[in-house]
Amino acid sequence: MNTKKETKLKTLLSTFPRNTILTAKYLTAMGYSRDLQISYERNGWLKRVSQGAYTVLENNVDLNGAIYALQEQLGLSVHIGGLTALNEQYGIVHNIPFSRKQQLYGYRGEKLPKWFNTLYKDSIELNLTTFLPKDLALVEQNNGDFKMKVSSLERSVLEMLYLVPEKVTINEAYQFIESLTAVKPKEFQKLLEECTSIKVKRLFLYMVETIGHSWFKRLDIEKINLGKGVREITKGGKHNKKYNIIIGDIQEI
Repeated sequence: MNTKKETKLKTLLSTFPRNTILTAKYLTAMGYSRDLQISYERNGWLKRVSQGAYTVLENNVDLNGAIYALQEQLGLSVHIGGLTALNEQYGIVHNIPFSRKQQLYGYRGEKLPKWFNTLYKDSIELNLTTFLPKDLALVEQNNGDFKMKVSSLERSVLEMLYLVPEKVTINEAYQFIESLTAVKPKEFQKLLEECTSIKVKRLFLYMVETIGHSWFKRLDIEKINLGKGVREITKGGKHNKKYNIIIGDIQEI
């Protein structure tokens, strides 16, 4: 290997975050030609994990390291949110005894690369939406070797409610919101004002008020557009006049 190639290799190995995916597209954009990538692979410096995706040397890459690549190399808004973030990032759990796939959220119109689907399609659930701005209320999570963006606690709650009742039950949602004692009402206010899902906003306010969280009174409902017309959350439920939703009774679990 000539001096120029050795220098480029040293730069790659010394600057790229450990335990993350290196995409062929990103490497090409950074000046590492396809021929050079193949050369690194043949010499054992890069390991191909799927078509268009590599790891460096003996790095161990999990889902987080792959999401880092989506965000930082491919410019996608895909991130961990909803129930997964509430459980794994913020330690809020419920007592309904079944496991779920990792809930990822992204902006409608985005597509996951083939390598990501090949590696993780069986362990993730991707929800593409436009009901919240793509960059609002995302926070950095430090994974030691790298940082990636995840939903804030408050955004995670609204992402969860977005999936009610198709993928998240009323009872699940209620249990999670019941646990929300330490939140930032100002963050909820900002999100609710920007949120375009009437269902999410009405359901959130209904549940928080029903539970009786003390921070509910700090929300300025007059600034939140709750739309018009009835929203049916659960079929055969009762009509709540204040929030104009049809919703079933919460069952004790």
